[in-house]
Amino acid sequence: MGLPLYVVELSAMVRAREPFDLLDRYVGLAIVDAECRSTADIAAFLGLTEAMVDRTLRFLAEIGHLQGEGGTLSLTELGLSAARDDQRYTPKEDRLKLYFDGVRCAPLPSAYYSNGVRVLTRSEALAQREFALLDHLTAFRTNTVAELAARADRGDFNLPDEHEDLKTLEIAEAFLPCYVIRAQTPTGPRLLVYCGAAENDDSHLESIISSWPALDHVLGHSDIGDPREQFGDWLRKRNLSPRNLTWIDHQVPRLTLNANHYPRDEAPSRENGTFPLHQLGSYSVLPRGHVLQLWCNDPKTRRQAALERALTYATSARRRTADDVTELLGTVSQQLELRPALTIDDLRTYARRTGQGDLHLR
Repeated sequence: MGLPLYVVELSAMVRAREPFDLLDRYVGLAIVDAECRSTADIAAFLGLTEAMVDRTLRFLAEIGHLQGEGGTLSLTELGLSAARDDQRYTPKEDRLKLYFDGVRCAPLPSAYYSNGVRVLTRSEALAQREFALLDHLTAFRTNTVAELAARADRGDFNLPDEHEDLKTLEIAEAFLPCYVIRAQTPTGPRLLVYCGAAENDDSHLESIISSWPALDHVLGHSDIGDPREQFGDWLRKRNLSPRNLTWIDHQVPRLTLNANHYPRDEAPSRENGTFPLHQLGSYSVLPRGHVLQLWCNDPKTRRQAALERALTYATSARRRTADDVTELLGTVSQQLELRPALTIDDLRTYARRTGQGDLHLR
């Protein structure tokens, strides 16, 4: 589905940090420490000509460090901060975007600004057919940005503390693509939400939509029709028999195929009903939102699939720790019903056997 968002474009003033020039620094210190209040006082205190001091004072005034004139010179709050931190602060304009959900009008955490998360503009969302779009539940409140700016944890929502004097330039409707699954758990039904902002199910989005009435309507609409018929169409297009389809606990459909349907070194073929090895044990999203688990009864094939998935995880561009990999091995071992669970030593052996060499973990 497409979760409704508001994208707010802002302008803000930030303090650019630079080392002080020698004269800038000492003229500022003469004002704040020696309490010099005029050009003549500063020149006499520092042993400089009044012309040199006057040029420096004009520059400090231009960058917002100095206020007053004649015998009433003093540093502004910006100038005092600069003198205290021994950094020349120069105000500069910056632009930034903030995301707010369209349900509670609450800010989204910084994880949703990562490269793995795609936000669709309204025109992009209307042009696609993969995600069902939900209407914005609440209008954007005019004081929303000010409320966020006043929060001590604003940095957790992509609004750095150094951004000041915020001005709203544009407010646009947008949508966040995500997958919502109605799952049966030991404690009862539960909604699971998956998005590029989290490696596992997204607890933040789940909290937003768990009590959203409009969502029940969308999920109910996606369930129209006999799922067995829809699975049958999907299977026929792949030359697979419906006899391979079973229901786990009468809730989750499982497609059980022989090991040759999960080749490691061949490209998957829709016509031949083959799938990438790493997808074994995972869930595929079918038309109309139904979910199906790919399976194989051969434990050796499931073991290889788990090792393949773990190897991809361990050798990704992001350096993984041994604890990260151990946790993943436990998860995939449980998902693929492997006993005993795979270990890092198993993965190291598999990496060497498949030509990946030694694993380098943090």
